[in-house]
Amino acid sequence: MLPAKRTMSFSTPRPWWQCCPQQSGVLFPDSNKRMCMLLKQLASTAALAGGPLVQARNFAVMTGANAGISCVMRRIRGKEDIQGSMAAAFGSGALFSIVSGMGTPNPVANAVTTGVAFAVFQGGFFMIGQKFSKPPSEDTYYSRTRSMLHKLGLEKYEKNFKRGLLNDQTLPLLTDSALRDVKIPPGPRLLILDQIKRDPELVQAK
Repeated sequence: MLPAKRTMSFSTPRPWWQCCPQQSGVLFPDSNKRMCMLLKQLASTAALAGGPLVQARNFAVMTGANAGISCVMRRIRGKEDIQGSMAAAFGSGALFSIVSGMGTPNPVANAVTTGVAFAVFQGGFFMIGQKFSKPPSEDTYYSRTRSMLHKLGLEKYEKNFKRGLLNDQTLPLLTDSALRDVKIPPGPRLLILDQIKRDPELVQAK
């Protein structure tokens, strides 16, 4: 008789982070428990360390969602403000969390948490950007003076005007002595005074 054939079954190997023993019912040293928890945390961020195609997909989803939600919010609200920016960041963060596979035990809660984190950071950056992009209030009183100096090629004397508090309101009242007091040379003084005489609005304002 021929010997019976032995059949061998192979089980699909489990991922390495699932091989850690459960804490209930088995006693292990604390160091092993901490190591298992660390391995599971590293596994939860595996999506971020994927290949180039995975990273490109996640980035495309995040940026596309942000741009789309921003466009919708801008059309609804009629302006680009911090509320629309934070809503777009929340949506893009939540979609990024879902697509990348982060937080598999509770994907919904993780998506909400990631979206809130994205929204908070985006709101902070939006406020900082507005603060630094807004021109100082004092510059609004020098807009016409600055325009005149740039037209004459004398923009380097703008600081002299500010030092002497010569702004748009005092522009029609400028005299040679006033320009001399702020250390402006004779040649530029003649050009400035001539430009003031040629401007009909400044002449009427006298």
